[in-house]
Amino acid sequence: MATRQPAPVKNFNDLPVTLTIDDLAAIYRISTKTIRRNLYAKTFRPLPFRKFPYLWRRDDVVREFNAPTRTFATRKPQGFAVTRARARQHPEYQATK
Repeated sequence: MATRQPAPVKNFNDLPVTLTIDDLAAIYRISTKTIRRNLYAKTFRPLPFRKFPYLWRRDDVVREFNAPTRTFATRKPQGFAVTRARARQHPEYQATK
């Protein structure tokens, strides 16, 4: 069963001053689950000014939406590849080759 997507937003001035997660889903044309997942991972901008329920200011959303480049939180590299890369940079590793 497919979920129904909200209608896309054509004019920001028609939106209320305080936006809910459903309003953001319509603006960004993604699901509310995706927004929640990205908020939890700290990769979604703009951040809400209030939680439970999530609320955003319209001006913050417009500013972020019109920004030339979006800034997302970066994750630190993890796992075996990073450990191996660090080992290659270590002087003792270079000596054994």
